[in-house]
Amino acid sequence: MKLIKIILILIIGVLTIPIFSLFVLSFNSTGGQSLRWYYVILNNQSFVTAFVNSFTTSLIVSIISSLICFLISLAYFDEKTRILVIFIILLLGLMPPDISSVTINKLAQLIGFTSSNSLFLYLGLILYCLPFGIILLWTRYYFIEKGIFVASEDLGLSKKSIIFKVIIPISKFALINVLLFTFLLSFNEYTRTYYLSGSMEYLSEFLNGKLSSGTDNSIYAGATISIVITVLVILFYGLYHNLIKRNI
Repeated sequence: MKLIKIILILIIGVLTIPIFSLFVLSFNSTGGQSLRWYYVILNNQSFVTAFVNSFTTSLIVSIISSLICFLISLAYFDEKTRILVIFIILLLGLMPPDISSVTINKLAQLIGFTSSNSLFLYLGLILYCLPFGIILLWTRYYFIEKGIFVASEDLGLSKKSIIFKVIIPISKFALINVLLFTFLLSFNEYTRTYYLSGSMEYLSEFLNGKLSSGTDNSIYAGATISIVITVLVILFYGLYHNLIKRNI
């Protein structure tokens, strides 16, 4: 057991080295002004605009994706439909992001509806998030006893009532997981954002642009802010989960 713990600690250490390095670089400044690069990046209007665009878009995408994921995930309880959904998950998951984005762009040109880039960005990000959200929900459904549904039907509950009175209450934490996970996926996504964002700039594009131009250490401060947002979202969920468990 000690050997396993040591191996796990080493693996976690290796995985977190880039993150800690990023923090160190973001505070690397002369004259004792350790927060200099944070002041620089936060006073950069392009960064602020890109951050707001990414946050707003990710929030909308996560809400829509979670709803669609839940509706599609109900196919788990129908074996024939489940096979079709598995095929869709594999198709969406295995399709390269570049190809997926270009296909959406071509579709927009074919139907002559190219005035709203945001619409197609939402579409691309939602399609990206769907497989992950459905799998998260199916993982929860696997542990639901079939006897619960048999008992619900014996009590005269309709399929709609079973969804609202049985499936949703049992799966509420899984639904929250989907909401948070799809938010983080879309918030940090680059490829689809790059191809489908049009004239609007988003956080991943902004950071990639500064990294490509060989700019100052404010790039590390901007990336650190993105990581902090991710960590805060996870911590918030953890605290909420523990609070609910204690109340139960």
